[in-house]
This record gives sequence, C-alpha cells and structure tokens, in this order.
Amino acid sequence: MNMRKLVSSREQVASNIRRFADDIVASAEMQSRLSLVHDWYALRIAGGGWAFGPSKFVGYRDNTIKKYLESYRTSANGGETEHALDALSTEVEPGSRLERELTSALEEFLDRWGRKLRRGSRLRVASEADPEIAIAPRRKTDEALLDRISSDPEICGGRPCIKGTRMRVVDIVEAIAHGATQEELLRDFDYLTAEDIAAALLYAAHASNHRVVQTA
Repeated sequence: MNMRKLVSSREQVASNIRRFADDIVASAEMQSRLSLVHDWYALRIAGGGWAFGPSKFVGYRDNTIKKYLESYRTSANGGETEHALDALSTEVEPGSRLERELTSALEEFLDRWGRKLRRGSRLRVASEADPEIAIAPRRKTDEALLDRISSDPEICGGRPCIKGTRMRVVDIVEAIAHGATQEELLRDFDYLTAEDIAAALLYAAHASNHRVVQTA
C-alpha cells in the first residue's frame, strides 16, 4: 500500500521540479530512465529557461531521486500523481507556440543525457503560485518590459499595444480583470508571451500612477 503523501500546493510542485533538475546531474540510473517518462511537468526558471520533472517524481511531497527509484515499480502510482498534479498545473494547448517552446526545451534537456523524448509524451506547466499571482516575472527590469509596448498611429489608432501585434494593453488588462489567467491568455493567443502580459500590467500600473489615466 502506498503511504506517501501527494503534493497539495503549487509551491510543493515547483520545489520538486527544481530538486529533480538539481539531483539528476549525479544520478546515472535516473538519466537512463528519462526516455521512459510519459508525463512531464515544466517550470519556468530565472533567465527565461525551463526545468522539468516526471509525474511520479513531481507528484509526491519532498521527493528525491533515491525515493523515486526505490518506489518506481512498487508503490509509485502515475495515475494518482497525475490526478493530483492536474489541479496544480496547466495543460499545454497542442500546436501552440508554448508547446513548441516546451518541446524544444525538453528535447534539449534530454539530449544532455543522450536520451530522446518518448513518443506521445504529455506536457503540463506548473507555476510557483496561483496563476493570477504569478503573472509578472521578476527577472525583467521595468525598462525592458515597457520596451515591449508600442504606440503606432497606424495600429489601433495609436493605442498602446504589444509591440509587433494588434493586441492592446487594455485588452489584456480587461481580460485579467474579468478572471482570465496568464495560462488562458497564452493558450488563446499563442503569439503572446508571459513577458508581454507582464509588460501590459506594468504599463497599466504606471499609467494609473499619473493624475490623468489614459486607457484605450
């Protein structure tokens, strides 16, 4: 009978993914099993890259590679970990820009250990906290984020937009105000990035700090 506790928060999921990324470097046995993994969970890390972990590792609290290897064919249950993780992660839309980015990053990760991505593998995204809280990444300076916003008289009447698109700042802010999450926006508008969303929120915050606020 499996008595191990499943993860119950996004923070626990993120901590496990980080631990896996750190500990696999010293585990040749774990490296040899990477091509067997079907369900992967991704976490965006500082600098804009991604860290990954398999469901049977990520889904149990305070997991280690030693515990993972000991329980892999005995008490570990992919069905129960995936059930717990589905509520703490976001599905990646097939064919989306995010899926392409994650697949490329995961293939690069596996290639370090001479492994290939298993055919039909599933990818989901984890975050440090609730998606509504984790919208603005801290790794970018205000100046770099605001540089993603442009106002062109030939585009949307000069209203502030994400540079290179017709997506207005006000559209992003209103969507979030009405309950949309970052993951939903990235899924529905695959030309947007997390930095674009953060830039729109930062721009709106700066605008609201003026005596006269101009929106669209």
